Amino acid sequence: MKREKANTKRVWVVVLIVAVCALGILSGYYMTGHLGKRPAALDQTSQTDQSSRQLQGENEQNSSSRAQQGQVTNLQGSESKQQDTTISSEVYKAFARFDGGVDAHEIQLSLINTNFDYKEFEINENLTHGLSLSEGEIVEVEFEKPQDGGNPRIVSIKKPDKVTLKGKFVGLADNNFAEFVFDQKHIVLQISNVSDKLAYFDENTYVEVTFKTNPQNPKSNPVVEDIKVLK
Repeated sequence: MKREKANTKRVWVVVLIVAVCALGILSGYYMTGHLGKRPAALDQTSQTDQSSRQLQGENEQNSSSRAQQGQVTNLQGSESKQQDTTISSEVYKAFARFDGGVDAHEIQLSLINTNFDYKEFEINENLTHGLSLSEGEIVEVEFEKPQDGGNPRIVSIKKPDKVTLKGKFVGLADNNFAEFVFDQKHIVLQISNVSDKLAYFDENTYVEVTFKTNPQNPKSNPVVEDIKVLK
């Protein structure tokens, strides 16, 4: 009996040892697997955060680039508008009578429809190349107003067939000539072709006049081709 009880105790001790060993092995596998997975998860999370930060940085860079481009575009547009305004404020268009050339780079004009009193104008000889001008002929010019007190510079010149201007009929000089005012400039025009119409006009009547260079003699007064009262 004592021997059987001793054997039974030994069996239980062996079983207990085996069970403890099995639990230890299982615990080791579990811990190894759990710790092995955690770094992977941490690495994946770290990579995701880095990708997110990188994407955010690219978006911010793109936004900054677009903003800078927008500022450059606006600045260029603003500069363009300022440039257009400057040009339009310095360049004037007017009709005039050609009084002759001073030299190859300067001519004399009598302005017809502007309150400027310029007489001598700077001009590039390329502008008059192929343009035959006689004294007294009517020309259309665009010129830059001088900024330093010098002479204005012509940027465009041409000979129009006719000129139509709005102004005021001052009165008759005689049966062939009448005085008109265009933008504060007084000019006497030949009215032989429209004398019948003018006979019924009152002095200081606002009119629209079409006239041209005197075809018989450019130095003579320009010839009125048509006139009508402005209402």
